[in-house]
Amino acid sequence: MKRLIIAAVATAVLAFAIYKVVIETNKAEEPIAPIAIDFVPIDLQKTRTTKAPAPIDMSKDPIKATPKIEQTAPFESFDAVNRLSDRAKAVLTDAKVLPTDLNNEAYIEFDLASLQALKTGENFDLAIPQTTETYTAEVTNVIESANGDRSIFGKVLGADGRMHNTVLTVGKDAIYGQFTAPSGNYVFESKGQYGWIAAKRDLYKSHIEHNVSAPQPKTDSAADMFAPKTDG
Repeated sequence: MKRLIIAAVATAVLAFAIYKVVIETNKAEEPIAPIAIDFVPIDLQKTRTTKAPAPIDMSKDPIKATPKIEQTAPFESFDAVNRLSDRAKAVLTDAKVLPTDLNNEAYIEFDLASLQALKTGENFDLAIPQTTETYTAEVTNVIESANGDRSIFGKVLGADGRMHNTVLTVGKDAIYGQFTAPSGNYVFESKGQYGWIAAKRDLYKSHIEHNVSAPQPKTDSAADMFAPKTDG
């Protein structure tokens, strides 16, 4: 009986060993899928001529980027035929044509080109800096004198509903005139494009005004229109 048991056990062990050998052999014979490898071509010439980046010198000052500053466009437009000017007083003083009896005046710049081109029926705006007012005048008449000066007459509708008069004479390089507004009567003069404007009530009585009620007669072109008038 014992022999039969031992023989059965031996047979089972032998069968398991044969099965193990057969299984391992089958696994070894299974084909292994090949692994695809992509080869990237290398430009050996470029590799040989490429230099390594230079080391950073930390002892030098760091590069400072300069901020871009937007340039402001120069102010060239006029909201009226005149505007405040920071240069007018100096220009008039250097030209020695600035009256010494001014009071509460404002220094301005005129749009000479626009004034010289005005025609009857057109409008123009005149600013009064002292009161921060701007009035629109309608040109009612333009008279040109023999020397080329143009006298421009106009009417202004004031805030009080009344019509007010204005008259100005525009020369080749100068302007002088009067402007009546509800706030008062203003006079103005210029040398070239630079001039001043002041209320008539603020001027001293000794101030000499130009007669702008009619065109000026032909005069010597060399005469200074700002020179004081003399009697006789």
